[in-house]
Amino acid sequence: MTYCTTLRSLLTAVLLVLILGGPTGGVQAQTTEGTEPSTLDKRLLDRVYHIESPAFGSTMRGADATAWPVFYAGAASAWIGIVRGSDDFSDAYRLSVSELGALGATIGLKYLVRRIRPYVRFPDVDSRAGDIARRDPYSFPSGHAALSFALATSWTLSHPKWYVAAPGYLWATMVALGRVWLGVHYPSDVFFGAVLGAVIAWGVHELGATITPEALRSDDDPSPTPLLHLRFLLN
Repeated sequence: MTYCTTLRSLLTAVLLVLILGGPTGGVQAQTTEGTEPSTLDKRLLDRVYHIESPAFGSTMRGADATAWPVFYAGAASAWIGIVRGSDDFSDAYRLSVSELGALGATIGLKYLVRRIRPYVRFPDVDSRAGDIARRDPYSFPSGHAALSFALATSWTLSHPKWYVAAPGYLWATMVALGRVWLGVHYPSDVFFGAVLGAVIAWGVHELGATITPEALRSDDDPSPTPLLHLRFLLN
Protein backbone atom coordinates (compact mmCIF):
# COMPACT_ATOMS: atom_id res chain seq x y z
CA MET A 1 0.00 0.00 0.00
CA THR A 2 1.43 3.40 -1.00
CA TYR A 3 1.69 6.43 1.26
CA CYS A 4 -1.08 8.15 -0.70
CA THR A 5 -3.43 5.20 -0.36
CA THR A 6 -2.74 5.07 3.37
CA LEU A 7 -3.43 8.78 3.74
CA ARG A 8 -6.71 8.50 1.85
CA SER A 9 -7.77 5.62 4.11
CA LEU A 10 -6.98 7.59 7.24
CA LEU A 11 -8.81 10.66 6.00
CA THR A 12 -11.83 8.48 5.17
CA ALA A 13 -11.77 7.20 8.74
CA VAL A 14 -11.71 10.77 10.05
CA LEU A 15 -14.75 11.66 7.95
CA LEU A 16 -16.65 8.62 9.21
CA VAL A 17 -15.96 9.64 12.80
CA LEU A 18 -17.19 13.15 12.15
CA ILE A 19 -20.35 11.86 10.47
CA LEU A 20 -21.23 9.09 12.92
CA GLY A 21 -20.04 10.39 16.22
CA GLY A 22 -17.68 13.31 15.92
CA PRO A 23 -18.27 16.71 17.47
CA THR A 24 -19.54 18.42 14.34
CA GLY A 25 -21.62 15.81 12.56
CA GLY A 26 -24.35 13.24 12.99
CA VAL A 27 -27.27 14.03 15.27
CA GLN A 28 -25.36 16.00 17.86
CA ALA A 29 -26.57 19.28 19.28
CA GLN A 30 -24.51 22.33 20.16
CA THR A 31 -24.86 23.61 23.72
CA THR A 32 -23.25 26.38 25.72
CA GLU A 33 -21.01 23.73 27.31
CA GLY A 34 -19.75 22.39 24.01
CA THR A 35 -20.89 19.61 21.72
CA GLU A 36 -23.22 16.80 22.69
CA PRO A 37 -22.33 13.20 21.78
CA SER A 38 -24.38 11.33 19.22
CA THR A 39 -26.73 8.57 20.29
CA LEU A 40 -24.35 6.03 18.73
CA ASP A 41 -21.42 7.46 20.67
CA LYS A 42 -23.29 7.15 23.97
CA ARG A 43 -24.41 3.63 23.13
CA LEU A 44 -20.85 2.53 22.39
CA LEU A 45 -19.64 4.26 25.54
CA ASP A 46 -22.16 2.30 27.62
CA ARG A 47 -21.10 -1.00 26.07
CA VAL A 48 -17.44 -0.48 26.95
CA TYR A 49 -17.95 1.32 30.26
CA HIS A 50 -20.21 -1.41 31.66
CA ILE A 51 -17.83 -4.30 31.01
CA GLU A 52 -17.49 -5.69 34.52
CA SER A 53 -14.85 -8.37 33.92
CA PRO A 54 -12.07 -8.05 36.54
CA ALA A 55 -9.48 -9.17 34.00
CA PHE A 56 -10.63 -6.54 31.49
CA GLY A 57 -10.64 -3.86 34.18
CA SER A 58 -7.15 -4.78 35.33
CA THR A 59 -5.89 -4.66 31.74
CA MET A 60 -7.42 -1.24 31.16
CA ARG A 61 -6.02 0.17 34.40
CA GLY A 62 -2.62 -1.32 33.70
CA ALA A 63 -2.46 0.12 30.20
CA ASP A 64 -3.58 3.52 31.45
CA ALA A 65 -0.96 3.47 34.20
CA THR A 66 1.80 2.96 31.63
CA ALA A 67 0.70 5.79 29.35
CA TRP A 68 2.51 8.83 30.72
CA PRO A 69 5.64 6.89 31.75
CA VAL A 70 5.92 5.60 28.17
CA PHE A 71 5.18 9.04 26.68
CA TYR A 72 8.10 10.49 28.63
CA ALA A 73 10.46 7.51 28.68
CA GLY A 74 9.91 6.55 25.05
CA ALA A 75 11.35 9.73 23.60
CA ALA A 76 14.03 9.98 26.28
CA SER A 77 15.14 6.40 25.66
CA ALA A 78 15.34 7.03 21.94
CA TRP A 79 17.55 10.08 22.46
CA ILE A 80 19.96 8.45 24.89
CA GLY A 81 20.17 5.25 22.88
CA ILE A 82 18.63 2.67 25.24
CA VAL A 83 16.33 1.41 22.51
CA ARG A 84 17.85 3.20 19.52
CA GLY A 85 21.14 1.30 19.27
CA SER A 86 22.90 3.57 16.76
CA ASP A 87 24.38 7.01 16.28
CA ASP A 88 21.48 8.05 14.02
CA PHE A 89 19.24 10.44 15.96
CA SER A 90 16.71 11.06 13.19
CA ASP A 91 14.26 8.51 14.63
CA ALA A 92 14.41 10.11 18.07
CA TYR A 93 13.92 13.58 16.57
CA ARG A 94 10.92 12.52 14.49
CA LEU A 95 9.40 10.69 17.45
CA SER A 96 9.72 13.85 19.56
CA VAL A 97 8.24 16.08 16.84
CA SER A 98 5.37 13.63 16.34
CA GLU A 99 4.59 13.57 20.05
CA LEU A 100 4.75 17.36 20.38
CA GLY A 101 2.62 17.79 17.27
CA ALA A 102 0.00 15.38 18.56
CA LEU A 103 -0.05 17.11 21.94
CA GLY A 104 -0.39 20.58 20.43
CA ALA A 105 -3.12 19.52 18.01
CA THR A 106 -5.04 17.79 20.78
CA ILE A 107 -4.96 20.79 23.09
CA GLY A 108 -6.03 23.13 20.30
CA LEU A 109 -8.93 20.93 19.22
CA LYS A 110 -10.13 20.41 22.78
CA TYR A 111 -10.58 24.13 23.32
CA LEU A 112 -12.08 24.57 19.87
CA VAL A 113 -14.66 21.78 20.25
CA ARG A 114 -15.20 22.10 24.02
CA ARG A 115 -16.92 18.74 24.53
CA ILE A 116 -17.31 17.99 28.22
CA ARG A 117 -16.27 14.60 29.54
CA PRO A 118 -18.86 11.80 29.71
CA TYR A 119 -18.71 11.36 33.49
CA VAL A 120 -19.48 15.07 33.86
CA ARG A 121 -22.27 14.98 31.27
CA PHE A 122 -24.06 11.77 32.29
CA PRO A 123 -25.13 10.83 35.85
CA ASP A 124 -24.87 7.11 35.05
CA VAL A 125 -21.14 7.37 34.25
CA ASP A 126 -18.47 7.82 36.92
CA SER A 127 -14.80 8.48 36.40
CA ARG A 128 -12.58 5.57 37.30
CA ALA A 129 -9.58 7.87 36.87
CA GLY A 130 -10.53 10.55 39.40
CA ASP A 131 -11.84 14.02 38.69
CA ILE A 132 -9.49 14.85 35.83
CA ALA A 133 -11.94 17.46 34.50
CA ARG A 134 -10.61 19.85 37.14
CA ARG A 135 -7.36 20.21 35.21
CA ASP A 136 -8.50 19.13 31.72
CA PRO A 137 -12.24 19.71 31.26
CA TYR A 138 -12.66 18.73 27.61
CA SER A 139 -12.65 15.31 26.03
CA PHE A 140 -12.42 15.65 22.23
CA PRO A 141 -10.03 14.40 21.00
CA SER A 142 -8.31 12.03 23.42
CA GLY A 143 -4.76 13.12 24.16
CA HIS A 144 -3.84 9.65 25.38
CA ALA A 145 -5.01 8.10 22.11
CA ALA A 146 -3.27 10.73 19.99
CA LEU A 147 0.05 10.45 21.82
CA SER A 148 0.06 6.66 22.00
CA PHE A 149 -0.72 6.22 18.30
CA ALA A 150 1.75 8.96 17.33
CA LEU A 151 4.42 7.11 19.29
CA ALA A 152 3.54 3.69 17.85
CA THR A 153 3.31 5.02 14.29
CA SER A 154 6.51 7.07 14.46
CA TRP A 155 8.63 4.26 15.86
CA THR A 156 7.15 1.74 13.41
CA LEU A 157 7.95 4.01 10.46
CA SER A 158 11.51 4.43 11.72
CA HIS A 159 11.89 0.71 12.44
CA PRO A 160 9.44 -1.18 10.18
CA LYS A 161 9.54 -4.58 11.87
CA TRP A 162 6.58 -6.65 13.00
CA TYR A 163 8.03 -6.94 16.51
CA VAL A 164 7.99 -3.12 16.70
CA ALA A 165 4.57 -2.56 15.15
CA ALA A 166 2.61 -5.35 16.85
CA PRO A 167 3.34 -4.53 20.52
CA GLY A 168 3.33 -0.81 19.80
CA TYR A 169 -0.13 -0.73 18.27
CA LEU A 170 -1.50 -3.26 20.75
CA TRP A 171 -0.36 -1.06 23.63
CA ALA A 172 -1.73 2.08 21.95
CA THR A 173 -5.09 0.40 21.39
CA MET A 174 -5.30 -0.69 25.03
CA VAL A 175 -4.47 2.83 26.21
CA ALA A 176 -7.14 4.33 23.95
CA LEU A 177 -9.82 1.78 24.86
CA GLY A 178 -9.03 2.22 28.52
CA ARG A 179 -9.97 5.88 28.38
CA VAL A 180 -13.51 4.88 27.39
CA TRP A 181 -13.75 2.21 30.09
CA LEU A 182 -12.53 4.73 32.65
CA GLY A 183 -15.46 6.99 31.74
CA VAL A 184 -13.37 9.99 30.72
CA HIS A 185 -13.75 9.77 26.92
CA TYR A 186 -16.31 8.86 24.28
CA PRO A 187 -15.41 6.27 21.62
CA SER A 188 -15.22 9.00 18.97
CA ASP A 189 -12.76 10.91 21.18
CA VAL A 190 -10.29 8.06 21.20
CA PHE A 191 -10.88 7.03 17.58
CA PHE A 192 -10.33 10.55 16.28
CA GLY A 193 -7.35 10.96 18.63
CA ALA A 194 -5.78 7.74 17.34
CA VAL A 195 -6.22 8.79 13.71
CA LEU A 196 -4.92 12.28 14.50
CA GLY A 197 -1.78 10.96 16.19
CA ALA A 198 -1.09 8.45 13.41
CA VAL A 199 -1.58 11.05 10.65
CA ILE A 200 0.71 13.56 12.38
CA ALA A 201 3.43 10.94 12.83
CA TRP A 202 3.05 9.85 9.21
CA GLY A 203 3.30 13.47 8.04
CA VAL A 204 6.42 14.06 10.13
CA HIS A 205 8.09 11.04 8.54
CA GLU A 206 6.94 11.96 5.03
CA LEU A 207 8.64 15.34 5.55
CA GLY A 208 11.50 13.66 7.38
CA ALA A 209 14.54 14.93 5.51
CA THR A 210 13.07 18.41 5.24
CA ILE A 211 12.28 18.97 8.89
CA THR A 212 15.11 16.93 10.43
CA PRO A 213 18.28 18.96 11.11
CA GLU A 214 21.22 17.80 9.01
CA ALA A 215 23.25 16.86 12.07
CA LEU A 216 20.55 14.38 13.10
CA ARG A 217 19.86 12.86 9.68
CA SER A 218 21.26 9.53 8.60
CA ASP A 219 23.24 9.09 5.41
CA ASP A 220 20.26 7.23 3.93
CA ASP A 221 17.92 10.21 4.22
CA PRO A 222 17.33 12.04 0.92
CA SER A 223 18.22 15.69 0.65
CA PRO A 224 15.32 18.06 1.38
CA THR A 225 13.55 19.57 -1.60
CA PRO A 226 12.27 23.13 -2.04
CA LEU A 227 8.74 21.74 -2.20
CA LEU A 228 9.04 20.41 1.35
CA HIS A 229 8.12 16.93 0.12
CA LEU A 230 4.49 17.96 -0.33
CA ARG A 231 4.39 16.43 -3.80
CA PHE A 232 2.57 13.39 -2.33
CA LEU A 233 -0.53 15.55 -2.00
CA LEU A 234 -0.71 15.83 -5.77
CA ASN A 235 -0.42 12.10 -6.50
